[in-house]
Amino acid sequence: MGAGKLRVLAGRGVVAVGAAALAGLAAACSHAASASTPAAGQTPGPATPTVSPSTVPVLGAMTYGTFPATKDGISALTLCEQWAGLRGQYVDHVRSDTPYQLEQWFSSALWHAAFSANSPLRVDPAYTGISTGFGLATTGEAASIHSARLLDKACAAAD
Repeated sequence: MGAGKLRVLAGRGVVAVGAAALAGLAAACSHAASASTPAAGQTPGPATPTVSPSTVPVLGAMTYGTFPATKDGISALTLCEQWAGLRGQYVDHVRSDTPYQLEQWFSSALWHAAFSANSPLRVDPAYTGISTGFGLATTGEAASIHSARLLDKACAAAD
């Protein structure tokens, strides 16, 4: 098996999953497990960021809003954290790649965690700003510095 590639082998009811896949699953579970469900009538506390926001010369400093420690709140924070790690590369790609090349880059493993975190947000009205901003920023034809700034703004507002 190639290092870092997700491969699943199945045979006679046995499934083997690559080490990278297991590590990714474990990380996702530990991040999601940090969210406790509040009792009825209680408001969840804030989710704790695990990645410092980045500063990119063209985009400026990025900040995170206060995300609630709910399933979707943690997904929104995770998406913003993934974005924080990719925004420097994003500027370079937007400036030099064709829309087709951008779509290929957005389809790479680098973006998998961000797309996975965005999946539940598409139907949560509390996070339409983040989901819409992410959708614009990660569509080859719409990808731009302006779209990146919209996503930055949505992450700062935590909406």
